Amino acid sequence: MLVYSVSSLPSFEMVQVIREKILNHLGTESVPIVIVGNKSDLRPEQRQVSAEEGKRVAEKIQCGWTEASARYNENVGKAFDILIAEIEKAQNPGETAEGDPNQP
Repeated sequence: MLVYSVSSLPSFEMVQVIREKILNHLGTESVPIVIVGNKSDLRPEQRQVSAEEGKRVAEKIQCGWTEASARYNENVGKAFDILIAEIEKAQNPGETAEGDPNQP
């Protein structure tokens, strides 16, 4: 799970750097990851990273994504549910993980 602050573009950019370092260290092309935009409770003018931008990057690097507010405990559990679904998906390629919150 890689977490960035929606109020910090540098933290969002660092998520991609850290992911690449993880992949290089493991010597693999993919690993189950969920990207979480924290501080989703902030007002729009306080944001430096939009939800759309977070989703776009997650789709591009093929990982799970959600926004959460640790302050209000919103979507914190969902982030872990998505991570579990990503792990199950990696263990069973070609199958949709049961209860995958990213699937309809």
